[in-house]
Formats: sequence, structure tokens, C-alpha cells
Amino acid sequence: MRTPSSPGLGPPAVFVGRAQEVRRMGEMLKRVHTGLVYGLPGAGKSALAAAVASRHRGTVVHRRVLPGDTLDTVVDDVRRLLREAPVAQALSDASRLDDLSRELEARRALCVLDDLHVLSPPERVALVEDLGGRLRKGTLLATSRESVPRHASSPDRFELRLDGLEEEAARLLWRELDALYGERDGFTAAWSRSRGLPFLLRRAHAGDTGGDEPVRAALAALPGDERQLAAVLALSAVPLSASTLQDVLPGSTAGESLRRLGARLLVETDAQGRHGVHDLVREALVSLLGPEELDAAHASLLEALEREPLPAVMRVRAVCRHLQAMGRHEARADFIVAQAEALVRHGAADELLSLLESLPAALHTPEVRLAHARARVRLLDLRRAYPELLELRASLDAPGATASEALREGVGAVLVRVSLFSLETAACQRTLEAMPIPSSAEVFLQQLLALSALLFFQGRIDESLAVLDGAAEASGEKRVLGWCAYARALMLWIEGRDSELAAPLARCVSLLEDAPLDSRGPLVAAMSAGILSRLGRFTEAEAALASARERLGQLGAPRLALELDCIDAWVRGELGQRRAALAALRQTEARAERAGYLFVRMLCRIGAGRMLLELGRRAEGQALLDTVEAEARARGVVGLLRAVQGARALDVPGPASPPVTVEPREVRPGVAARQRALAALDAARQGDSARATGLLAALEPLAVGGDFALERAVGHLARAGLHRLAGRSREAEESLESAARAAAEGEVDPELIPELSRTLPSLPGADAGPTAEATDEVVLDARRHELRALGRVISLERRALPRRLLYALARQPGRTLSKEDCVRAMWNADYDPRLHDNSLRVHVSHVREMLEGTGCRVVFEDPGYRLEVAGGFTFITE
Repeated sequence: MRTPSSPGLGPPAVFVGRAQEVRRMGEMLKRVHTGLVYGLPGAGKSALAAAVASRHRGTVVHRRVLPGDTLDTVVDDVRRLLREAPVAQALSDASRLDDLSRELEARRALCVLDDLHVLSPPERVALVEDLGGRLRKGTLLATSRESVPRHASSPDRFELRLDGLEEEAARLLWRELDALYGERDGFTAAWSRSRGLPFLLRRAHAGDTGGDEPVRAALAALPGDERQLAAVLALSAVPLSASTLQDVLPGSTAGESLRRLGARLLVETDAQGRHGVHDLVREALVSLLGPEELDAAHASLLEALEREPLPAVMRVRAVCRHLQAMGRHEARADFIVAQAEALVRHGAADELLSLLESLPAALHTPEVRLAHARARVRLLDLRRAYPELLELRASLDAPGATASEALREGVGAVLVRVSLFSLETAACQRTLEAMPIPSSAEVFLQQLLALSALLFFQGRIDESLAVLDGAAEASGEKRVLGWCAYARALMLWIEGRDSELAAPLARCVSLLEDAPLDSRGPLVAAMSAGILSRLGRFTEAEAALASARERLGQLGAPRLALELDCIDAWVRGELGQRRAALAALRQTEARAERAGYLFVRMLCRIGAGRMLLELGRRAEGQALLDTVEAEARARGVVGLLRAVQGARALDVPGPASPPVTVEPREVRPGVAARQRALAALDAARQGDSARATGLLAALEPLAVGGDFALERAVGHLARAGLHRLAGRSREAEESLESAARAAAEGEVDPELIPELSRTLPSLPGADAGPTAEATDEVVLDARRHELRALGRVISLERRALPRRLLYALARQPGRTLSKEDCVRAMWNADYDPRLHDNSLRVHVSHVREMLEGTGCRVVFEDPGYRLEVAGGFTFITE
């Protein structure tokens, strides 16, 4: 196979009799990109798959499924083989399958999976249907002893049941074996016994004369050196090269032993010169080996693996398997801890976790427990990592504990970070205070940044900035200066001190532009994207986001991915993509909640509260921000309260609030549109027609699309005010209706537009009269279709739907009428939220306009609406 790195066997030296199957499968896989070959052991399934793969013009990767494998280990190994590099840590099987499908598609690669039957039935389905069903350019070819059941919704796939060879093909295989290993009689008997299975035909040619277990008999008769070499190959999870096997036997006898084993057809050699054994041979030989032979073979493999070129994760997995088989658990524990960083770097933190948990309880040393907690952090499982670290630190602080300073420092460093992520400020402070003097400049920098973050969370931002300034002044080292500038910019961004952002941002980017690709590298680009968007520099922000995602793809850290998604959503909000930002923030918040990453969860909630307020969903937005504020106070992270206040500033101000200032240079679409809409409404209230008209003209090209429904509604209110000032009552009513309609389309809170409309100027000469509260009579006359109040008569004759709604509410004043009953009263239909919600809001707005100034009002109260009436209210029924 042409493959970047293939640990499996390629085509065997002798492969005949399957030309029709190879051609048929090759043709089908061009049309249907998932294939399954299944049949009895020894039918030649793997050889057929290898022959098909040898004709593939693109990249081919091969993975044999071994006992003990799971879906995640198989898929992650294939991902690494494709890239020939570390991969991003996947947090779920769905995400790893999605990544693998994209990579296969991009490379038009063929993935060959042998022995699919070793996996559990659901895992087989996940590969054949979930992965295979996504492929249009890439291809999946699997072999199995069993078929995978189909369902009505199963994606298309090609299946081939492989049975024994036809007699003519079997004769051809026998003649090929004659040519290779010498002529042998007995084909007729072999054909009768083997039923055409290539493996049994090969065994017959090698001298098996029948019996219940001919393979066991052949293996039992092997001389010691051949048996030793065969044992090593049987216990190896991957085929081995001849050079690797040279040291298994003393002297130079390995080559000769391999040749004799090959002549007996007990060892297979692929086209790349690597040696392995068939599964049936492996199973038989392992059952024959005694304990001492097994130990010797495992020991030989431990030495051989040092010379065999294997992917890093596969090497670690294989070494651990052999050490475990030999009972060398302490050596295995030390080896796993030593390889922990490499496994994490290759996107195998979940496998590291499994390896550590497989150790006996007696070997759960502080070093093992620290590696375990770090793996949980990498997997974004902070909820379980935090208590593990607290327990570990307590054990190190216990009387009589003899932990090294390096171990204490390592535990402290991880616990400080996790405490900050989890907003456990008290634990963070205790840990920082108890940590030993930093052993290196890197540890000092980590503690410095942690201390500044802690002070910020505690609401002591001035002290935090002073700490950063002092460290920068004392150090002068480029990296320290860069990260101090980064921390300053991040805190000022969260605080909303926009005028102070440009300088630290520029300094940070300049000093850290060549920062190494470590756990903090992509954060610079990500944070700068958030700040640049806040400053309205969107082109630079988009470029920074792209850079962050590229670097994150190389690093593959789930925590950084979560942080980047949070910042990306904030950038969308600054771009005016409010609904998309809200959806992304809620999705990211849910992931942060599951992970226990409460800092990011709180940032997402603050951003979501702001988006809700900008969309006019103020009740929901204010309630969410109230929850965030209460949690921030309860957790002692009062430093985040300024961010909450900044989000609240995006709410529509009340009539008593100071006038809105319009910033001519503001380029953020949402902020610019909001300023102009509110300023136009304020100008209309003040009777400044010229200013209001100019602002409305500037608003019109900005307030486009569903994200700006509230601004359009406020603009219509401003126009209604202008019409009233000019005495145009009909046009004023039309603008009010347009405002209600725009608000309903944007799902703006039903109360908001009537609240704002109450402050509009009155028509010239209109007598406000006494308020409804001071009037003895408000009459709703269903016979004449009139509403009489304040000496005025409002005709309901031509307003059938609002009239029916008002009558239904008036029949039960003070009681909530469900949305179902409202819809039934208006349309005589069953309630369907998709059809009726928006229209219902519009007509409720119309009813509120009718009742304005009467002392009666319609109030939303889940699950419907309620009519509150004045003391002199009378309803004359039909």
C-alpha cells in the first residue's frame, strides 16, 4: 500500500484467484464510498482488501483492530496516520469521526480497517454508517468475520461475502505455491478438506495432513529457535521488519528461521518486507506458549520496539501492553508518567487517562495522580480535575509527607490554573500563598499571571495592573513584557475600558508575534480579535481569528478551542450579527458548563445578556444578567461586575435617562444603529424635527435584517412623533402600527414599544383631559363596537381581530387568557406557535394602543395575556 505510515500488512507474496472480486470491488468503491468484506476466517479478506488498496491512486492508511481496541483509539490512530503528525484532542466520538471524515475527504484517501468484528456492534455501526455515510471523495473499506446489520435509514454501502475459492482458482493458488516452495501432491484431498479457503489450502501445501487442529500440530512441532521467533511475531500488535527481528535470536540465525517459517507458511511477508502471522496462527500459537515463553517473547518485543519505526502513541500502547503482560507494573507506571506529555501533545489524553486508571491502586502515586488530573484538564473535565487536585495537595501537605519541591510546584501550578478556570478564588489564593519559590522563569511568569488574574477577579484591578507594571519594569525580558501587556489588555477589555485598549494590544502583539506554539500561543491572536472588533477594526479582527484557528489546529487544545469560540461569538456580536452571536454564546456556554469552565461560561452569559438586550428581549436579558451578577457576588469575582454593567448599558434607556450621544465615528453596526435610533426618538420627543429626520436617514441603511428589528421599530416611533408634531394623525397611527409590527417580527418584548410610545408628543390641540384613573367610566361596547373613554370614542368597527381579542380578555378581566384561547377567539383555530405567535404579538400591540391612557392595560403573563382594568370599567356584551 502507498501510505504515509502503515503498521498493517500489505498484499501477501502469493495472491491469486480473486481477480474478479478485486475488479468488482474497485469499480463499486468508485460509486459507493463504503465497502465491507466479510466471511469466515481464512477466506482471504485482508489479502483482498490489501489488493484493492494497492490499486488506489491516492493516500492509503491501514489499521488492524486488535483485542482491547475501542472506537476512539482506532479512529485517533487513523487520524494520526493520515496527518503523520499530532492531532487535535477530540472530546467525543462524534467530533473525532467528523474530523476523520473531513481529512479523508480533503485527501481523497482510502482507509482500510481490518478485523472490524473485534469492536462492539455499536462501534462497528458508527464506523460503517456514521463515518462511511459522510464520504463522497474519501473511501472506507473494512473487513470483518461478521456482516454489519442494515436498517431502512442506513447509507449506501457495498458488501461482499467472501467464500472459498472455486476449484480452478484453488488449483492456480496451489501451482503458485508449488513454484514458490516446491511441488507437493495432495491437491484433491486438500481441496476437499479446505472448502476452498485460501488459508487452509496454504496449510495443506505446507504439510498439514488434516486432523482437528492442524495448525496447532504444526506449531507444536517447531524447533526452539523457530518457536521463539514465531512467539514474538504472534504477540506483536504490528508486523516487524527483518532488521528488527535480528536481535531476537542469538547470532545470525533469525534470517534462516524466518525463511523456514515462511516455507511452512506460518509467517507471512508483505510487499514491504515486514513479517507477521495470520490471526488463526496467532490464536493457536499463543494457546501453546508457557509462562516463561510468553515472558521471553514480551521482553524481546520491548527491546525490538525501540528499533521499530512506529507512531508515538502506538509505541506507548505496545510497550504498556508488554509490561503489563510481564507483571512489571511499577515500570509501566513510570513509563506512562514519563510519556504523559507526549501523549497529550499527540491528542491522546483520553488514552493516557485509561492507561493511568489501569494501574493497580497501590501504584497511584502522587506523580500518577498529578498526570491523571492533568489529563482531565486537557480533556476539559475541570469538574472532576478540581477535587482530584485538592485531594492531592492535601495529601502532600499532610504530616509526614515527603514530596519533592518539584512535585509540590507542579501540583500547585495546575491547581492555580484550574481554580481560576472554576472561579474558586479562595483556593487559588491559598495555593499561590503556599507555593515554593519559583524554580524557573517560566514558573515565575505563570504565578505572576495567575496573581494578576486573581486580583482582577477580586475587584482589585488597579492592584492587578500595578503588579503587572512592576514585574515588567523589573524584568525587561521580552516574553515577560509581552504577557504582561496581554494580561492588561484582556482585563481592560472585560472591564469595558475601550479607550485604554489600543496601546497594550499593540505592545502584546509586537512582543509575542513569534511566541512558541504552546498552550498560550493562540490566545494572543484570539484575544486581539476580540479587542480589535471592540475597536471596530473588523478586517484585522477576522485575520486574527483565522490565525488563531490555524494555530489551534496545530495545537489541538480543547480548552483553547472553547475560549476561541467564546471570543468568536463576541466578535459576531460586535459585527451586528446578534442572533448568530446569541446562538453561538449559548452553545459555548453549554459546553463550558459541562466542562466546569465557569469563567468562560460567565463570559458567555454576559455576552448573551447583552445580545438579548440589543434584540429587545429585555426581560430575558435583564433576568440573565441578574443571575450572572448574583453568581459573581456569591463567588467573590466582583471584578466581572463591570462587564455586567457594560452589557446592561445596551438596554433601551427610559425617558428619564440622559440623551443618547451619537458617536459619528462609530463603525460597529449594532452600536451605531442603536445610537441613531434612540437619538432620533429623543429628538422627536423634544420637537427637534430636523435632527430627528437626519438621524432617521442615517439609520435606514444600518437597520436592515432581523438583527435590527428593534432599531427599525424605534425609528417608526420617532416618525410617529414627527407626524404628531405636524398634526398628521393618520400617518402617526400608521407609524405606530409599523413599529408594533417590526417589534413583533423581531420578537421584541411586547411591553417595550407601548412603553416607549407613551413618551411621544401629542397631536396639536389634543386635550389630554383627565387620566383614566380619575374618570368614572371606561366603556367597551361590543354591540356598537366602540371603546368610550376620556370623552373620546374609538371605533372598533374595522379592526376585527384586535376587537375579538379585546372582547375575549374583557369577559374575564384580571384573569390570564391562554394563547390557545386567544387564538381560538380571534381565528377560531387551534394554536400553532409557528403560525400564530408573531401575529398575536402584533394584535396585542394594537389593543394596547387602543387602551393607552384609559387606565386599562394588557399584561403578558405566561402562558398568555391578562386585561387589567380601571375601577369604572364596563363591558357591554353582544
